[in-house]
Amino acid sequence: FAFLFNNEVLSDVHFLVGKGRGSQRIPAHRFVLAVGSAVFDAMFNGGMATTSTEIELPDVEPAAFLALLKFLYSDEVQIGPETVMTTLYTAKKYAVPALEAHCVEFLKKNLRADNAFMLLTQARLFDEPQLASLCLENIDKNTSDAINAEGFTDIDLDTLVAVLERDTLGIREVRLFNAVVRWSEAECQRQQLQVIPENKRKVLGKALSLIRFPLMTIEEFAAG
Repeated sequence: FAFLFNNEVLSDVHFLVGKGRGSQRIPAHRFVLAVGSAVFDAMFNGGMATTSTEIELPDVEPAAFLALLKFLYSDEVQIGPETVMTTLYTAKKYAVPALEAHCVEFLKKNLRADNAFMLLTQARLFDEPQLASLCLENIDKNTSDAINAEGFTDIDLDTLVAVLERDTLGIREVRLFNAVVRWSEAECQRQQLQVIPENKRKVLGKALSLIRFPLMTIEEFAAG
């Protein structure tokens, strides 16, 4: 089917993918999609099958949808650092586990201390426990580099809590505390709250209780 990929020849359905100016109209073939994806099979052949020849997909990125189609039509994997997350989302949405596995493998190979927190957030979001576990191991080994990376202050509270609950982080507690304070300041700004101690405590919630203050010296505690 490779020659039919993104080809108007014999196409019997079009997808309007993405939003606004970046959206794309992509031709496809119901049979090919139904063979490769249970979701598409239900969409075209199930009890509530659509007869529409134009289907809007505003929540999907055109590049990711094309990567999905490329895989369904030719078994070819076309992912890169810019598209892997959106392709993983699309592969999950349309139940194409083989492409999903390729995306996770790509992320594992590209896992580093400076992107471990960002990937951990995504792994939790997409329910990829194996990837999440690898991210946590990387953070354990390279805690200092990981918490100083740009993506650390962007993680959500649940991810922060999951990390603070670990006993295997390779870092002094005072440095961890300072990083948590940095995160709380960023979170205050995200929630449009004034950056004051009261609000920092509020956004941290139970995360604050996970800091092991007894492990800090009096000097560190006073300085922090």
